[in-house]
Amino acid sequence: MKILEIIGYTTRQFFTNVIDLVFFIVTVLRRGFSYLHKNKENSLIKNAVVREIIFDGVDTLITTILLLSLVIGFSVTAQLIIFLQNIGAETEVVNILIRYVAFELSPLLTAIIIICRGGSAMAIQTGNMSINQEIKSLELLGVDVLVFFAFPSLIGKTISQVSLSCYLSALSITFGILFSAVLDSSANLKYFTILINSIEPLELLYFLIKNIIFGMIISANASFHGLHVKLSVTEIPQRVQKAIMHSIFSVFAISVLFII
Repeated sequence: MKILEIIGYTTRQFFTNVIDLVFFIVTVLRRGFSYLHKNKENSLIKNAVVREIIFDGVDTLITTILLLSLVIGFSVTAQLIIFLQNIGAETEVVNILIRYVAFELSPLLTAIIIICRGGSAMAIQTGNMSINQEIKSLELLGVDVLVFFAFPSLIGKTISQVSLSCYLSALSITFGILFSAVLDSSANLKYFTILINSIEPLELLYFLIKNIIFGMIISANASFHGLHVKLSVTEIPQRVQKAIMHSIFSVFAISVLFII
């Protein structure tokens, strides 16, 4: 009986969190775009979005994404090319590289990087502001926290997720083909042309939609849990942990849904 109660409680909490998160995202987008429409010449939001992109995207690209693409290219892409072309046709090798390395593995790893780097930082920042009564002070001054904090983070992290995922996918495949040409045969360079001609527009659309959802979920979880810190400093690590775990679980769940 206790097992059924635990399963029921967990399921109810999961769907409650999903509904709260969706409502939070819709509210942030509605208020954010409404503010931009009424204040077209105000550059505060645009500057905040740019700062988010620099922190989550540009600073991460040169270090983490470049190194990770080298590792994936050597340990995954190159090995798959060398192994699969001996047992299958070129089309099978290309399909696996496109669907699983470029369109599945790269977005997932990019999302995890942004969760650990930007998501946790956003949750800690908003959590500290909540504890120090800064959020309440801003609200008393008439500042909409969702517009000036959650909205730029949502847009910036979504743009960063999409762009970094594109970079990681392209670099992982590129380095993998180059490594396979060095380790096995220069004839493997033919996969550059084959891959470009094999990418379907519908697959690119799914890739784009998935990354947009990833970015919005990561940012929304960080802002949502950070803003819900109320009483004690000890709530901050608890909320950060929830934001990270909920983001990781959501990202994996969405990846599975797109594969199905």
